[in-house]
Amino acid sequence: MIYDTLNNLPNYLGVSDNLDTVIEYIMARDITTLPAGRTRIDGDKAVVTVSTVTPQTSDKALFQQHDNHITLETDLDGSELFEVSLAELTPTKPTDEAADTTVGTAGTSIAGMLCEGRFALYLAGEPYKSGLKAQGCGKLKKAVFSIELDPDEEETEE
Repeated sequence: MIYDTLNNLPNYLGVSDNLDTVIEYIMARDITTLPAGRTRIDGDKAVVTVSTVTPQTSDKALFQQHDNHITLETDLDGSELFEVSLAELTPTKPTDEAADTTVGTAGTSIAGMLCEGRFALYLAGEPYKSGLKAQGCGKLKKAVFSIELDPDEEETEE
């Protein structure tokens, strides 16, 4: 997991080609004006979904994990809490392979607050919860960037 300010996003250029595409997209525009719904940035390799959500309490939320993509989240209006686990995810529902999503339970290792101007980047295989209720905060508008992992160089050569 990476937790930082949007101003520092350029520091992460070079980590992944698909992440670079998202960073350049974010830095080139006022993302607070993105339309609600799903927008393709680079086909299915990088997409952003903007939505307004009502945060829920941690005990009502399940951890989620993605094995084939990373997720960058930022709040456009409002604040939320998040949790990340270093423990193994215990699935509570069958994996949705089309959405690359497994949900379940895991012990919380780290918790933090996401708000305007900050981002959390959840790595592939890392269980996390987001959209958790922060005291005194109601609905929030957020952008969730889904970024496919770059193909392995060895796989590309074959």
